[in-house]
Amino acid sequence: MKVELEFLSSKAVQRLQPEEKLALILKSVRKNKIIVLEEGLTREEERELFTRVMKEIGKGGFTGIEIASLGGDVDAFRAGIIRFLGGKSHGLTIIGPEKLVREIKRDPERIGFVASK
Repeated sequence: MKVELEFLSSKAVQRLQPEEKLALILKSVRKNKIIVLEEGLTREEERELFTRVMKEIGKGGFTGIEIASLGGDVDAFRAGIIRFLGGKSHGLTIIGPEKLVREIKRDPERIGFVASK
């Protein structure tokens, strides 16, 4: 059984509008890919992603997503300043189709993500 991973650099997604970024993620997850984002989603982007996922559940056998993030959250103002200075404001995020993700183990410094078909 194969599980496909897709790594997206922060540079690859920064040039996208939030709607385009979420569409790209959802399209890939619907193709049973596990997405690894170098820079995580904002709270607003996560909220919108879950809204979109809820509308898609049941269509074409889609059962939803699992998501795990590593790194702290910062408010929009601080995130803007950090980005302006060339830093990353959010940590790593992993998003996968619910039907492939078997277990997520979280602690403040690591993520365990078990997937199988």
